[in-house]
Amino acid sequence: MTFHRFRYCLALSCTLVTLAVTSPALAWGTKGHRIIGALAEERLTATTRAVVAEILEGQDLANASTWADEMRGAQDNPQFWSDYAAYWHYVNIPPGQSYEASEKNPRGDAYAALEVFTVILLGREAPAGPVREGLELYFGDLAARDAEVQRFALKFLLHIIGDLQQPLHSGRAEDRGGNELQVSWFGEASNLHAVWDTHLIEQANLGYTVMARRLSARIARTPGSQLRFWETAVPLAWIEDGQRTLERIYARHAVDTALDTDYTTDFVPTVELQLLKGGLRMAFLLNSIFDGQSVGAWRKMPTSGEFIAGL
Repeated sequence: MTFHRFRYCLALSCTLVTLAVTSPALAWGTKGHRIIGALAEERLTATTRAVVAEILEGQDLANASTWADEMRGAQDNPQFWSDYAAYWHYVNIPPGQSYEASEKNPRGDAYAALEVFTVILLGREAPAGPVREGLELYFGDLAARDAEVQRFALKFLLHIIGDLQQPLHSGRAEDRGGNELQVSWFGEASNLHAVWDTHLIEQANLGYTVMARRLSARIARTPGSQLRFWETAVPLAWIEDGQRTLERIYARHAVDTALDTDYTTDFVPTVELQLLKGGLRMAFLLNSIFDGQSVGAWRKMPTSGEFIAGL
């Protein structure tokens, strides 16, 4: 399979003009990413667990998953972090449009970066394009610094998987993924993106390990056929998931910007489900990359042939 076909299958949409002037936003906050990482850790195969531990030098998935946000203001190579990596946390999809029909961000986006990092972790040469250009700006000769590049790729991949479960990270450029949509959250000024990044998750007032345990217990009660359906979805399906949720989010915002108990009742279950799905999908993707034991399941999925052919 060519990199072009991989990109066609999994791509996400944005426009050259709007992305050139749109600032990126954080995703899920620390807690959301760490919940996803903790859930994924439980489902790694022994082989995957060993390889991941070696690449991450013993760091667990929960803590490694927030690294890409922590590095946003790094001064080791400011041009890289501001001009390339900043765009790899999200995509913008105009209402009613598809990625395939749209112009692409010239500096890459979350999908393009996910593609390249997957290829790198498979032990292959990074494909040409803006993500490789950014990596070469940061590392220079990628082959000469292979271990560092692998570690970078894995940490960023973990973060992107989490980002793509947050519906407003496949949002609209004109409102910067909801950052410019002002709301009142229990009487305090906020914005729609922040509500979905942090407020809804924080509503439970629990640490990430406790929330991860609760969601893990829910996974244990869920039929295996449902879990396989969620975890084997290809990244394009993650985005389509988010787009369906976005329709509900924007419809609600059009009539209600004073958000409180009713909003949490309606949407906390959605957030929890997205976190659960993120943990399943992270584990499945890592197991497919580093172990291959689950690859057969993806081959049976009607929408996944293009992606899994590359693994």
